[in-house]
Amino acid sequence: MAAVTTQSASTLKKSAIASRKSTGISSLTHRKSSATLALGSTRVSSMESFPKTPSPASPNALVLYFVKNQITLPIYLVGALILVHVVLPFQHITSKFLYLSHRVEHSGLYVKGPDDVYFVFFWVVAFTFIRAFTMDYVFVPFARFSGISSRKGLTRFAEQAWCCGYYGLSGSLGTYLMYNSPYWLNTDELWLGWPHRELKHMFKWYYLVQLAFWLQQIYVLNIEERRKDHRQMFTHHIVTCALLIASYNYCFTRVGNAVLCLMDIVDSVFSAAKMLKYLGHQRLCDIMFGVFILTWIIGRHVLYMKLVLSAMYDSPKLIGYKCFFEPLDDVISVGDAISNGISNKTRMWLGEEQCFTEIVHFSFIFLLWVLQGIMLMWFYMIIKVAVRVLSGGGADDSRSDGEQDDDDDSTEVFEDEKAEPKKMDDAEAEIDDEATLVDAAADAVELSS
Repeated sequence: MAAVTTQSASTLKKSAIASRKSTGISSLTHRKSSATLALGSTRVSSMESFPKTPSPASPNALVLYFVKNQITLPIYLVGALILVHVVLPFQHITSKFLYLSHRVEHSGLYVKGPDDVYFVFFWVVAFTFIRAFTMDYVFVPFARFSGISSRKGLTRFAEQAWCCGYYGLSGSLGTYLMYNSPYWLNTDELWLGWPHRELKHMFKWYYLVQLAFWLQQIYVLNIEERRKDHRQMFTHHIVTCALLIASYNYCFTRVGNAVLCLMDIVDSVFSAAKMLKYLGHQRLCDIMFGVFILTWIIGRHVLYMKLVLSAMYDSPKLIGYKCFFEPLDDVISVGDAISNGISNKTRMWLGEEQCFTEIVHFSFIFLLWVLQGIMLMWFYMIIKVAVRVLSGGGADDSRSDGEQDDDDDSTEVFEDEKAEPKKMDDAEAEIDDEATLVDAAADAVELSS
């Protein structure tokens, strides 16, 4: 009888262990899958977490697929494009992706045109590859070498390093172009001579690449782990892209260049301060935070508002509400253009006509003020962090950067990565603990028998 009991206990032990481990592993797999979705943009996490063939039925399958293949897909696309360009006689098509279009032969300058869409698309794909590659193979290894060990810390550092590098380069190039222009420190020149149709090669390249970057940022924003200010960030990116597209189409690229410079310089300082935070240089971070506040106030609330006020009051005086036709000295009033039955939108997109109307003017001003409103909300949170720094608390984040939250009353300032949740490790430990308890229970049955 004792032998039978012992055998039954042994069987019970094995069955219970197998059952609990099977259940635990299934639960762990589910948790890992959920965590992977939450950390969409990181690509720092082990790629084993991603299913090799995402199920089409899953609502996040497409996002998951693009996240996993942010390096390989762009390589395939760009590689195929270059191969076709070199080998096959389709240069008249492929060159639109690789080079600027709409060159004016007699001047060597460039104008806008429908083929610019191909160039922008190419750079959206290129930025996807460059960002993922530099994060995975440059910034993450550097972060590990510098002592950052948590997965979230590695990801956040890599994201900010990418932003710091891009904004630093784009801000420098934009400032160089503005410094060598007639509108350097002269807001009247932003409007005089409008429409500014012909652009230098470097300027057009800069403007279209900036547009591609911000379009790609919308994609990035929706694959990254969502922060509490996701709605504000999404609105900011949409408004920025709308302003870039509209300013390019309406030949207001001068003021667009000025606004981009103000934004990029501030963003580069912001990202540098956050990098110092992740690296553990708290004192340097606090100093850089002070520099950031100074550049933010001057760039985004003083100089930016100077541009907005100039757009509100100077542009109607220096341009006037009128339409310009080819050649540019052929000018008529907006009322005459409408009475003559001219299709403003059609001729404007074809480059034959450029109209500055009250509606166009109001639309630009509205978007500029929306942008300022978002920045004022962020500035409120920056001041809260500044008060904390002055009170000796350090420049920590004023909100969690974890999962999405419906509370939009705070914005990302600095993120404290002192502790990383270890849900996967805890789940694995839980399975082991449960198996041990089953083991002990079965042993107890054996002993009692």
